[in-house]
Amino acid sequence: MSNLTYRKCWADINQDLVDQLSYESPLDPSMVPKDRESASQHLTVLCVKYIQIFKKIETTYDQIVHPQKRRLIKGVLIAVLGRLLEIKHKLVELECSDIQEFTNVLWDLKLTPDDMAINVPRYFLEDRRKTIEERDLLLNALNAKVLMINDSSSVFPEMKRDEAVRIIQLNERGRQGKLRAKYMRDMRLQAMREKELDGNDDETQVNQAALAIQRIYKGYKARQVYKRMLHEELIFLGMKKPPRDLKRDPIAKAELNRVRRKALQGQHEDEYQQALVNTKEKILRVEGPDMKEAMQDSFRQWYMEYKRINGKFPDFPADKVWQQPTFKFAIESEPKPGEEGAAQADGAKPDAEPKESAKASTPANDKNAKNKKKGEPEEEDPDKFKFDDSPFLENIRSEYQIYFQNWHSKDESDNFAQKHDQDIIKVDKRNEAEAEIKLEVFEILKEELKNLKMAVDREKASKGKKGKKGKGIFSLKLSVVVLMWFSMAGKKGGKKKGKGGKKGKGKKGKKEKDLTANRTMESLVEELVQNGIIQKTIPIGINDFIGDQNLLAQPANKPLTLEPKLGELKRLLTEYAILPLGASIESLHGVVSMLLCGARGTGKTMLLNAIANEAGAMIFNISPSNTAGLYLGKPAVTKLLHMVFKVARAHAPAIVYLDKCEMSLKGLKPVDRVMLIGTSWKPWDADPKVFLPVWQKIVMCPKPDYGERCLIWSRFLGERIAAMPGASHGGTFATQMMERVNVSLLTRLSDGVTAGSIATCCDRLLTERRMKRLRSQPLRTEELIEHLLNLGPINKDEDKMLKEWFERTPLPRKRAQMLATPVEEDPNKGKKKPAGKDKKGK
Repeated sequence: MSNLTYRKCWADINQDLVDQLSYESPLDPSMVPKDRESASQHLTVLCVKYIQIFKKIETTYDQIVHPQKRRLIKGVLIAVLGRLLEIKHKLVELECSDIQEFTNVLWDLKLTPDDMAINVPRYFLEDRRKTIEERDLLLNALNAKVLMINDSSSVFPEMKRDEAVRIIQLNERGRQGKLRAKYMRDMRLQAMREKELDGNDDETQVNQAALAIQRIYKGYKARQVYKRMLHEELIFLGMKKPPRDLKRDPIAKAELNRVRRKALQGQHEDEYQQALVNTKEKILRVEGPDMKEAMQDSFRQWYMEYKRINGKFPDFPADKVWQQPTFKFAIESEPKPGEEGAAQADGAKPDAEPKESAKASTPANDKNAKNKKKGEPEEEDPDKFKFDDSPFLENIRSEYQIYFQNWHSKDESDNFAQKHDQDIIKVDKRNEAEAEIKLEVFEILKEELKNLKMAVDREKASKGKKGKKGKGIFSLKLSVVVLMWFSMAGKKGGKKKGKGGKKGKGKKGKKEKDLTANRTMESLVEELVQNGIIQKTIPIGINDFIGDQNLLAQPANKPLTLEPKLGELKRLLTEYAILPLGASIESLHGVVSMLLCGARGTGKTMLLNAIANEAGAMIFNISPSNTAGLYLGKPAVTKLLHMVFKVARAHAPAIVYLDKCEMSLKGLKPVDRVMLIGTSWKPWDADPKVFLPVWQKIVMCPKPDYGERCLIWSRFLGERIAAMPGASHGGTFATQMMERVNVSLLTRLSDGVTAGSIATCCDRLLTERRMKRLRSQPLRTEELIEHLLNLGPINKDEDKMLKEWFERTPLPRKRAQMLATPVEEDPNKGKKKPAGKDKKGK
């Protein structure tokens, strides 16, 4: 797309933000939600709209090439991202569930469930590309381990010796039988050829043979034409996807256009940085002397005029005052003592009136006001909803004001290449140059005013000496006493300050001791890599995790627990982990610790790899199976945790990974931009009093349902067949092979099977030897069913135990209390309370 398209898109985004801000803070008080239900509906609409705006802003920021516009759009992008996460956490607080229902809102807004998928901003990795490449080079040089995805079972499980011997014998006998059958067939064919050669050649036999060959060839050609016509008809009817032409593919063209615009972004950014330096140097060189002279003249005029009005030199303004960009020297006359007292007397009268009116307005028969104790907080309605002030809303408003002021009505017809705007650079750099000159000049002016005051004081002192000597001696003694008193007060203040400092230090607690103060960061990283703690990730993105959105609305009666679909699980992890880690902003609402619990093979380790890759985070694997035998004893374990979190803070964002975390959890304290992620498939084995408080969020990884299993079977088989070595037009060949497989039957038979088990089934069948024979022996559904039956029985008791354990976690328990509250209050609505219990209590 062109530059004009993205300019229009940016204008549409700002209009959407204006509408969104007006919807967030309506002028009509009746439109403000006041209870839990209306607030939940209000926030749900906000969340859906912010997701759509966020996706538009991310695309615009990624493609626009103007450097100054990119900076403004990035500020809006971060503000919208922060507001989106705020609304998400508020929804979780209201509904007591990490999963929300958006079906009704999507119907009203004419959106599909796929529109709720959140794209990870591409600038997360692009802005840190050099840092990530240097880290990868370091890990490769140190031969770091790879965090492998744990399959539910091995591709080829171990077998006993007798079973292996039996299989070898069976295959050997089959091989020998095939060789004997081939030998006998060759002998029969040879005998038939000799017999034919001995007979006489008959012309009719030759004609019949030619007719047979023609018949077979024409039938073959007719079938090919029929298949091609059928394929074209299905494409025309929309029942099949058209073949991908790389030369005319719009997706490939869009990707090439994106690469070209990224190159232009780099060129324009370099020119913009050079223009910033040149413009500032030119302003300092040309306009700097005039700025200094103007500041000095205004300062001298100010203190001379002040002295003429008040009879003395003024005090220099405080640093916080004169460092403001809009500061100017203003002349203010000091009030006389009589005028000040009169002003205070006049100001006291109106203050008394509200007190009297307040007393008069208090009703005498208000029993609640009489019974209320002093300092007792007012009772609040638990269902009443309160909106919190968000700093991100102010950021959105300020960014919109800058857009409206600088870019809304700007004529850019002469800037077709979308390079930087020199006028805006001059305004910004002039302000920076003026601030630097102000810092330099005002220090000189402060000394000048101080010297003037000292000169005036010396002149007054010299005139005073000519007067009475007694008076001079008395003033000298008085000044000495005052100086001594101030010095003593300063010592006392210093002592108090020291004591206060000690108290403050005691409140904060002891500073954590650095156990590795004598070691460099490079040595710590090398030790952790060599011991397998720091690991590399598999190049997997969050979109590689196959999942579908919820296409069915929840029933009218709210269920106790909302189990996420795999598509909703992707969005949940994006909101809780990827966006806060990748954005590198402290004010964003992030999660410092999260537990992924689910059966083996549900994709927990794959999701961990995806989070690390999308956010560009470093992984520290402190799982018991990974650290076994390395750090023995409590001091060694304490030192290990200290090293891990010290290196993680220095290389943030980082992820501390703990597999089978139900075994040990002592001493883990996550910090900012360092996230603790644990995985467990038997969380009920842990002590809930120790286990549950560690995790800020507990996310259940479910097994795929029918639709998701259908997607998984199609994706796994299609990718493996298309990756067959030496296959030309792999996509077409994979489509032809997939047409022979009954995916619907496989989906029904694999009910309760995890994605990892389906991947294992595909890997066991599509070996290298089987892939080479695909053209001669196409794939059959029976082969996949055979391997599917060999996976072993499904343990439904573990699924039941996992669900029961999850319902006992804090958030589902809170939701159960919320849903049960109206039922408990209904029977007591019409009953009257006894008269004496209001005063005495129970």
